[in-house]
Amino acid sequence: MRFLLLFAVGLGLAAFLQDRFVGPIFASNWEWLGYALGSLLMLAWLLSGVRWNALPRLLKSLGAWIAILLLLILGYGFRPELGQLSDRLLATLMPQRGFGQEPGAWRVFKSADGHFYLDLRVNRAQVRFLVDTGASDIVLTRADAKKIGLQPDRLEYTRPYQTANGLTRGAPIVLDEVRLGDWSQFKLPASVNGGDAHVSLLGMAFFKRLESYEVRGNALTLRWKAKTP
Repeated sequence: MRFLLLFAVGLGLAAFLQDRFVGPIFASNWEWLGYALGSLLMLAWLLSGVRWNALPRLLKSLGAWIAILLLLILGYGFRPELGQLSDRLLATLMPQRGFGQEPGAWRVFKSADGHFYLDLRVNRAQVRFLVDTGASDIVLTRADAKKIGLQPDRLEYTRPYQTANGLTRGAPIVLDEVRLGDWSQFKLPASVNGGDAHVSLLGMAFFKRLESYEVRGNALTLRWKAKTP
């Protein structure tokens, strides 16, 4: 008797939820309905062996596990959105990291020192750049040049640069690949700073390859032609 009662209650609840959130029960997939009925029979059989005074406690524990299962299902279903939320959170904590807000776009926030920084993949190594749209070239420090596989002591520093600290020289190089998100550029001309610069500079040689870039408030947004699926 208890089994039939539990099964009837479960069947009524399932029918209500089906009609409320999915559609008329007779318009559903019959294979899915078969699985659902089998699951209800199994659940009713398990609950029928439980004493009535222990049933509320069991249902409470079962409800907690169902809630966890639903959260896992929601997390899987909304994984793209959760991924963007995670990227935005990390970008807020580490402004130079930035995040891809949509296909073909990248946003980075201003750092505490008032400058914009970008972390780019250069020749498979991560390099942090100071955004400098007043500069014409991409200029790496000697340390970053080593990081991407170059030997700064063997380069020829033939290109003169006028900096705030005076005249310095750079060694012309070519970057095999520069990557930001899903956007890659190949064979970019750049140079290695022969002085004691502490941060690499990202000049117009990089920005002119973008579709556009703009600064609004404390955010810099870069845009390029998104890849078609």
